[in-house]
Amino acid sequence: MSNPPIGLTALGERLRHDLEILQYPPSEWVIPHLNGNGNGDRVTDVVVIGAGMCGLAAGFALYRAGISNIRILDASEAGREGPWVTYARMETLRSPKHLAGPAMGVASLSFRAWYEARWGVDAWEDLGKIPTAMWMGYLIWYREVLGLPVENDRQVVAIDPAEHGFDLRVSGASGVETIAARRVVLATGREGMALPRVPPPLRDFVGPRCRHSSEAIDFAGMAGQSVAVIGFSASAIDNAAEALEAGAAEVHLVVRSPSVPRVNKMKSTGYPGFTYGFPALPAEARLDLLSYVFRFRVAPPRDSVRRVWRHPKVRLHLDAEVLDARWSGEQISLVAGDKTVIVDHVILGTGFHIDVTAPPETRRLTDQIRTFRDTVTNSPGIYLEEFLDFPDLGPAFEFQERTPSSAPYLGHLHNFTFAATVSHGNVSGDIPCVSEGADRLARGIAAGFFNEDFPMYLANLHAHEDPELFGDEIPGNDAWSPPLDPRYP
Repeated sequence: MSNPPIGLTALGERLRHDLEILQYPPSEWVIPHLNGNGNGDRVTDVVVIGAGMCGLAAGFALYRAGISNIRILDASEAGREGPWVTYARMETLRSPKHLAGPAMGVASLSFRAWYEARWGVDAWEDLGKIPTAMWMGYLIWYREVLGLPVENDRQVVAIDPAEHGFDLRVSGASGVETIAARRVVLATGREGMALPRVPPPLRDFVGPRCRHSSEAIDFAGMAGQSVAVIGFSASAIDNAAEALEAGAAEVHLVVRSPSVPRVNKMKSTGYPGFTYGFPALPAEARLDLLSYVFRFRVAPPRDSVRRVWRHPKVRLHLDAEVLDARWSGEQISLVAGDKTVIVDHVILGTGFHIDVTAPPETRRLTDQIRTFRDTVTNSPGIYLEEFLDFPDLGPAFEFQERTPSSAPYLGHLHNFTFAATVSHGNVSGDIPCVSEGADRLARGIAAGFFNEDFPMYLANLHAHEDPELFGDEIPGNDAWSPPLDPRYP
């Protein structure tokens, strides 16, 4: 029996009914703070920087926690937030279609509900992996149906500590605005607190002929030319496929490892015990686990690899670390292991290196951010060095001070990006557990607001006199607490 699609209008109505049953949105409870500028302006409780998947999930989680005085800013134009239609060049997502992603436990908000509403249940059964551009379409609907307050084309250029929390300088079409905020959430993506990883011999070559996979790349300009892709990560494979499909004469995959990885160990961690228990492990245990996973190496998706090897013009070079690079006319000559490869273009599929000093908007705040170099000793090289550069975050993804009491404002700056992985696990970068991460973030921020203003919440408790009983329920009784007001019969 066929199950015709119900359409997005009907799904939106169903979602709003579901949320109403769940008492969403709850009443606003956060005590307003004024910024002291003499105009009586309220300080924004939370500014979320980034409106990709993590920023949207964070915004919805804050709303669900009764924190509605928020703003969500993104530097991109509407519909181009995050990597999905920019540098995420895979045909389909790696994550299985059944994962709930940012649905936050609301079935009608899931990708599956969105897909079935558009194309029907039978189409869902026939769907394999989720096309990447389709995932972006789902996120656009997610933002719209929830009414999240996203402001596009808004670039945060500086975050400065202030008495109320932070002052954010934000540029846009109408000029520069200063936003006063109590809390700031960085939801700026995998590259948000990182630098592109570039092999040392290629650092002087970065430019038109040598691009990182996260950059805009002119694949059409590679038609008829030779290309070297450095690495065997998912991004390396996807960029190799793009170059081949654009008509590259040949593509060399230059891989440091002597073998091709076949397993993704992190796939075994997608269960609640890991998600909830990982942050409670000692730092040493977390670093040891992640170091093992990344030393073992993560296999790229099968479909992406098959996409590359559909082409006869691909060459795989294993055990080929880039040792030297030099110009050979207008080409780049690479010495990789015991091989020399001469190409017209180089694509760096080498990922990112976490660096807390990387974001220009927070650079003036980063001297006192505690990283795992400050927390553990890595003698004799037990852990992968790069993990020691990750920030050592608190339970609400907040930065912590390297030196106690030197930068208390850091506790109001939350990092909801891939850089939280060593502290919190894989809950702030990829699809599988982003709802759990967003919920953890919102709960922590809510708890922080309550504890900061506890004397006022306590005073509100003392002043609460909304009676359950009105004094007429028990005939002849005068013993009421508090006593009845004789002015009101």
